[in-house]
Amino acid sequence: MGPSAVTTSTSAIAANGAAAFNLGGAPLGGAMMLHQLMALAVAIMVVRLLGLALRRLRQPLVVGEMLAGIMLGPSVLGWISPRVFSFVFPPEAIAFVNVFARVAVVLYMFLAGLDLEPKLLRRQTPATGAIAQLGILVPFAAGLLPAFVFFPGMPPEPAYFGCFLGLAMAVTAFPLLARTLTDRRVHNTPIGSVALSSAALTDLESWCLLAVLLAVIEARALGVVATVLMFAVFAVLLFFAVRPLMLRLSVLYGNRSGRLTQGLLATIFVALLFGSLIGQMIGLGAILAAFALGAVMPHESGMTLELTDRFEDLVLVVLLPTFFVAIGLRTDLTALGVAQWLLCAALLALGWAAKFGAGALAARLGGFQWREASALGALMNARGLNALIVLDIGFGLGVISPALFTVLVLMTLASTCAAIPIFDWLVPAGSEEKDPAPARISPALGPVRRAAIVVAISNPEGAANLLDIALEANRPDDPPPHVVALARRPAEGMRSGLREVEQRVAPQSAGLAAALDHVQARGTAVTSQAVWTDDPALDILRAAREAQSEWLLLGAHHSVFGSDLRGGVVRSIADRAESIPVKVAVLTPGLEQPLNRVFTVVDNSPHGRAALELGIRLVKRTRRSLHVILVPRSNVKPDLALLEMVRSIGRAEGLRLHTDVLAERSAAQLARQAPGPLTIIGTNLLDEFKLPAGGLIKSGHSMIVVQGTAQMSGVSARQDRARREG
Repeated sequence: MGPSAVTTSTSAIAANGAAAFNLGGAPLGGAMMLHQLMALAVAIMVVRLLGLALRRLRQPLVVGEMLAGIMLGPSVLGWISPRVFSFVFPPEAIAFVNVFARVAVVLYMFLAGLDLEPKLLRRQTPATGAIAQLGILVPFAAGLLPAFVFFPGMPPEPAYFGCFLGLAMAVTAFPLLARTLTDRRVHNTPIGSVALSSAALTDLESWCLLAVLLAVIEARALGVVATVLMFAVFAVLLFFAVRPLMLRLSVLYGNRSGRLTQGLLATIFVALLFGSLIGQMIGLGAILAAFALGAVMPHESGMTLELTDRFEDLVLVVLLPTFFVAIGLRTDLTALGVAQWLLCAALLALGWAAKFGAGALAARLGGFQWREASALGALMNARGLNALIVLDIGFGLGVISPALFTVLVLMTLASTCAAIPIFDWLVPAGSEEKDPAPARISPALGPVRRAAIVVAISNPEGAANLLDIALEANRPDDPPPHVVALARRPAEGMRSGLREVEQRVAPQSAGLAAALDHVQARGTAVTSQAVWTDDPALDILRAAREAQSEWLLLGAHHSVFGSDLRGGVVRSIADRAESIPVKVAVLTPGLEQPLNRVFTVVDNSPHGRAALELGIRLVKRTRRSLHVILVPRSNVKPDLALLEMVRSIGRAEGLRLHTDVLAERSAAQLARQAPGPLTIIGTNLLDEFKLPAGGLIKSGHSMIVVQGTAQMSGVSARQDRARREG
């Protein structure tokens, strides 16, 4: 582009800007902004929804996102309704989407560098090295050879096209592979460890190979000496200026009580922009410069982890969908003829066979059986977003034609889509952990201390009431209650999730912070633990089992639809609790009045006896009164056996219990006879009386719903001992 063209373009932009910024006319941007915002909203909505829908079919999120981008392009939307396509994606909206897509890829590569796993790179073995090297060299050669045979006239020359084709076949998306293994809980198995180490090395070497390829292309324009000198200066600045600066920033982060201030964030972001700018100017490319900057950041530091949290949601939800749409807008399936479809099938078969064969053969020579070696080879074909980035760069350089770009995008989509189902078929789901007993909940923090009561905290608002109940129900000779705060492991996105699943970094839990502040204000003590989780119910039950607890106390959770107080995680815990076994108590919201009276609804079931035990625990060390509402068996009035059981337990505990008989088996009658601030009821009676969400909950009132166990409860055991001694 010459000086005159630049001047004309600048003048046009200025004119358009002056027209848009018209105080007397339409708002800023007018119709153009309308189309731009609509294109962005449609991109986010469709890409997100289709990505989540494909996950339900055990496909990676990126498969749905890639497919959504193609559907919004000329291949589907443009074919079905050209008018709608032109309305949603006019030229100005397409330009807007492309700008967002460029920013998205730069930030994605920066986050990919932050997520680089030095631990995996250091623990390379001959087997992982062989898998990585063969997994790059064989597919790269498989892509390079056809370029000279079938595409000798590709501009500027077949060598460049062959290199990009081979690199697109050779890459493996490490975050996608790591997420697949951790979600299936096989990342610590032999095949999982080898796959992770091999993929991490493949990922790093692929980007290095891309940097070399870009340097070769740049050297043709500027000369070898100038290109090598610029790349060397960039590397020196990166390691001897930027890295020391980031290390000092991480120290400053720690001195600021572990908070990423706006000043620190601005410094990092400016360094990212200038680093990407320099990389683009010297021919390395903004995205590889961003990856290099992320790679030299201090890994495992709190600053890096918080930085990832800050950036990830913005990139994943807002920016990255525009990249998939930008790819889809350049992918036109309607322009492919029979020859192109046959070429697509041939390249897919060639790329799959080369990557699969290299990985499987190297794994077999490394000592794996053919089934496991084949599973590893299948995993290496998960190319995902990495291959799209390589193809996008090649397309931008004019090395890949529009028709071949469409063919290679289809090849990437098909190979990624097939990789995970084949792995699942070769490595059955039975290898995943199902039982809550076998594994420790937090290897990094050590075993859970023994506690009679385990409290699960998720919401800071209910932490104080849960802690008060647990502390007052704890017996003097029992260990302190153990508080477990669980944080959901980040959803599939920018990072592999290995640091979280291996508990190398503890989550920041607002619920746990509120609980510990409340305990400190009371002058009491608890033990605590914050852990990442993919299955909160499973991990809460693990904590209860390891603590050898009698009671598990947690807050109520409404289901999304309906008024069930025991929805979501609470329902899942109730369904699994018998395998431990542990008595489960669920506290509903609304406890605001002083707890001077406790009402306990008791029948002759394990749930009723557990409710009585918890009521006794709450009043034993206080001056509160315990009112026991007896629910006799149907057609048994009076239920003398039930009355005698309650009185015997009261005498054994040294308590005087106020007893009453429920006049009618209904929620309304129960509300009249239990007017106090707290009512404890067994889960069976809650279901029988069909208590709605606000059944007994008035202003400042609450319920504890108790699920007992088939084993003899503590009060029943004491009653039995009292009878024998009497």
